[in-house]
Amino acid sequence: MSLHNSLYEITDRGERFYTLRFNASHPVFAGHFPGHPVVPGACLVQIAEELFSLQTGRTVRWSAVRNLKFRQPLTPDMEVTVTMQTNGDRINVQMANDPMENVIYASFSATYMCAHSDVQ
Repeated sequence: MSLHNSLYEITDRGERFYTLRFNASHPVFAGHFPGHPVVPGACLVQIAEELFSLQTGRTVRWSAVRNLKFRQPLTPDMEVTVTMQTNGDRINVQMANDPMENVIYASFSATYMCAHSDVQ
């Protein structure tokens, strides 16, 4: 199930980055956490997978996620910029508020594979 256009929308896009805005009325925030909503870490990992799929034009799945760090809580009223850099079959993902301020919410590296239906 895609979170795009339900939990988040893309407000800006570059060659290796996406800027996102969250839907504060999404049901996930009712339980995570009542009165103090925070974007769940599992959603951040899925969002990065969806964005990388969009970037490559293929259905991508993480085969392994390493060095996953949630450094600051990300609330639904914040915009976040997701940057992705690839190196072979590995991708480094960083989610931050603004590259100039460098407040990092989450970061990880992952290996990935394309869904079988996308392989030529």
